[in-house]
Amino acid sequence: MAERQKIVFITGCSPGGIGNALAREFHARGCRVIASARRKEALTDLAELGLDTILLDVDNEASVAAAAESVSTMTGGRLDFLVNNAATTYVMPLADVDLDCFRSLLETNVVSVVGLTNKLLPQLIAARGLVVNISSCSESLPFPFKGTYAMTKAALASYSRTLSVELAPFGVRVLNVTTAFIQSQLGKRAPPPPWPENSLYDPMRGLPQGAGSGQRMLPSEYATRVVAECLKGPGWLEWGPWRFGGTRETMFLGTLSGPMWFLGFLGANWVRFITLKKWRFSILTDALKKKNV
Repeated sequence: MAERQKIVFITGCSPGGIGNALAREFHARGCRVIASARRKEALTDLAELGLDTILLDVDNEASVAAAAESVSTMTGGRLDFLVNNAATTYVMPLADVDLDCFRSLLETNVVSVVGLTNKLLPQLIAARGLVVNISSCSESLPFPFKGTYAMTKAALASYSRTLSVELAPFGVRVLNVTTAFIQSQLGKRAPPPPWPENSLYDPMRGLPQGAGSGQRMLPSEYATRVVAECLKGPGWLEWGPWRFGGTRETMFLGTLSGPMWFLGFLGANWVRFITLKKWRFSILTDALKKKNV
């Protein structure tokens, strides 16, 4: 008897991004892929490859409900993989954060993930499937001026850990992909909002970020490694806290992911010290000293 074709649903599949690359790789590995995005034109390239596509605005409850219904119809009620990839970013010093922008960021990066996952849980349980949450190294490291984004990813990582425990009795697993620097479209489709004219950090305005400005891992390489991890399945033995041969609960991936993991291992004091150096906060310190003279 032939093995049933695995089915995967992915959010945020616009061209050039992680979701698009994941959709292509799952498709290349023989899975049936249902790719989604907010705009129809963003899915043209995947549709031309023969992938199923649906429109989904993760911030709109009616759109989420409609998408879940469409996926159920396509899958016959059995979904093997849900990849929560859709996300947005917000670059702004925490002291200058616009609360409406922050609420919108939380809605997209956290609330919508919980809402969509809950809608698709019956299908995931039926297939004893896998939830894949695309997180960020910022979930545990203090990236200056991306604090609100980091907060959403920390929440996503916490959600993944707890969800893994709560869904274990149902045979549903969870993989949190802690992502470092990747060549993606996140934050590139629209310019970041300008800092206020009276920002406390005006001397640092326009400075490049202190890490990840060089060559980054390609989305295709990232997708190859993530999909390979997903397709391992539950493994051949689970003994106490160890799972042999199966998909991990967490994986670190991307350019500088190793150093970032090690930095977190060193502890908060080292993280703070190196971050202040790499992001050249000395410029701000010097400006404050001159201002006080």
